[in-house]
Amino acid sequence: MKNFIFFLCISVILFASYTGIRSSSASTKGINLVALGDSITHGVGDPAKKGYIEDVKVKLEDLQNTPVKLSNFAIPRYSTDKVLEQLQDKKITAQIKQANYIILFIGTNDFRKSADYQFNPLDVKKINEGKVTFTTNLNKILENIRRGNPWAPIFILGLYQPYVEYSNHKEILSTITDWNNGIIEVAGNFQRTSFVPTLDLFQDKPKGTYFSDSLHPNPAGYKLIANRLSEKVLNEISSN
Repeated sequence: MKNFIFFLCISVILFASYTGIRSSSASTKGINLVALGDSITHGVGDPAKKGYIEDVKVKLEDLQNTPVKLSNFAIPRYSTDKVLEQLQDKKITAQIKQANYIILFIGTNDFRKSADYQFNPLDVKKINEGKVTFTTNLNKILENIRRGNPWAPIFILGLYQPYVEYSNHKEILSTITDWNNGIIEVAGNFQRTSFVPTLDLFQDKPKGTYFSDSLHPNPAGYKLIANRLSEKVLNEISSN
């Protein structure tokens, strides 16, 4: 009996040591952060081309005291169909497979194309058709990501409303809200997939303070997005 207790104690100690080594090893490897999207995630509008995603990287490094490897695959003018093409690239899928956190900010160009870049008046029929294509593609994107990486949390950022100069800006706001509801619905079909709203970040604020042009945020605008996203990611980390 004494020998059994002795060997049991040794086994517990060895297991604790092993798991401690694994935990320490995981922390030294750092965090792999993968981003997909269009010009907004690319950082257009920021003279330093850092946008919001580099700020998120720095915040994670500072607050988690661990290195963050950022793989930013965002390309200006990309829409969901282009992201689907990207997901056939073995280099990109390899990074997704290794990712600890995945950021997806897409849909602005889908929305603009569905409106034929004419926002006053809105062609409601075309925009509704565009939304169906967008949400279908978004679902396929998430399916692709989940096939390569079933566990990493995915954060999907919602669309904001930069078209405040139009007289029908309230109608545009309502339409973008509807598109965001579509994103929320699709995200709800996947485990560990969170919607991150951005619509409220710029509402009732002077556009010139937060935008570099008619569409893209400036560094101050990107800071608002980075703060919101960082909070969501850190909440996810703390809950695990």
